[in-house]
Amino acid sequence: MLRLLRGAGVLIVLMALAGFAAWLADQPGRLRLAWFGYAIEAPAPLLALGVLLLVLAAFIVTWALAWAAALPQRRRLKRQQKGYVNFAAGMVAVAAGEADRALALADKARKQLDDPALSRLLVAHAAQLKGDAALAHEAYQALSRDPGTAFLGTRGLLADARRGNDRITALEQAQRASRLRPSSPFAAEAELQLLVEAGDWDAARKRLELGRKKKAVTREAAAALSARLDLAEAQAALARGDHRMARQWSERAAKVLPEHPVPPVLMGRAAHMDIGHHAAREAAAFHLRRAFARAPAEALAEAWLLLQQDVPAEKLLGAVEDFVAERRPETASQLLFAAAALQLRDFAAARTALNKAGPSGGAWAARLLARLAEESEGDSIAADHWRAQAANHALWQCGHCGAGAPDWTLLCAACGSFDTLDPTRLGEALPLAAPARPLLLQKP
Repeated sequence: MLRLLRGAGVLIVLMALAGFAAWLADQPGRLRLAWFGYAIEAPAPLLALGVLLLVLAAFIVTWALAWAAALPQRRRLKRQQKGYVNFAAGMVAVAAGEADRALALADKARKQLDDPALSRLLVAHAAQLKGDAALAHEAYQALSRDPGTAFLGTRGLLADARRGNDRITALEQAQRASRLRPSSPFAAEAELQLLVEAGDWDAARKRLELGRKKKAVTREAAAALSARLDLAEAQAALARGDHRMARQWSERAAKVLPEHPVPPVLMGRAAHMDIGHHAAREAAAFHLRRAFARAPAEALAEAWLLLQQDVPAEKLLGAVEDFVAERRPETASQLLFAAAALQLRDFAAARTALNKAGPSGGAWAARLLARLAEESEGDSIAADHWRAQAANHALWQCGHCGAGAPDWTLLCAACGSFDTLDPTRLGEALPLAAPARPLLLQKP
């Protein structure tokens, strides 16, 4: 339909021109022109037709000159179009795992494109795919020197440093990425991760505050990460014997992370060291009781028993009754009774409680049976047997890699995951989480 309308329009224009020419030929009159001593005389229609042909010739010459002038630009655009096609094909080759083809296409794109950043990016991806670390590093360095692609190149250099376990260079690149893009969540996450791995809590707090101000970190994520840093500070304070600071750090973390199992444990240990502070001991016991009711664990029970060491023997079992009031029928409650009885050296009561717990007590029960065999009968062979049974399940276990640890740390010693150690539930393995979550996506 469009073609039909277009053809009709052309026909109408031609008919109009033919009619105008016929009308012009029928007009009488002559035109005489005198110029520089020359006289030109011709019929007016013929002269008008000559002027029209002259204008048409001028238009054709002008169009031809413009077409010739634009020829280099058209060739450049055509070459660039081929370059973009080769770049896209190279990225497809990277996705398909064809490293050699991607490198060949990157070389073609480099010759065809005016923007070298695209070809460098393709070279970096293809080199990484091929395992050519030197070529990829060179491409990322070139990208990092270009102001337009400096952040992209810095990300690549940071990833290279992380793969090479060069934390000093990685931190330098992360800090440069932060300077280039202060509001980038990636830059904040990368720099914070490295500072946490280095145990530089003060620098991590400053970077966290800067990220919050630049809106690279949400208020909720900043509060959650700050609370976890408080836990690391509390652990460090306990290690150097500063129970007051340990209590303050852990209490502050408990306000932000009420469901986290670590603050009650650290509060209990700090309160145990601070013998004269009864309010702190009561607060720690309250938090431990609430955490034990929510998810019974050996580490929580041990921290609570530390607070009961100065409780008279006749009152300790009653205190256990109150502590496990919400969990009395469960195996964990019987194990806590057994642990309290061992603390009182009431071996008969400990054995009775362990028999009630039965085989479902797991590694916790095995550790208690080892103590019972050694302390009641001096049977080291039986004690070693029970310790071997519990060896595969430590007090704390990484929820990412499954490795056990004797105590809580902010980073897993086996895989380096952030805040993934949990107290094992009756010595049973925790479900593994894969992959480990970033720092700034942890929820309070």
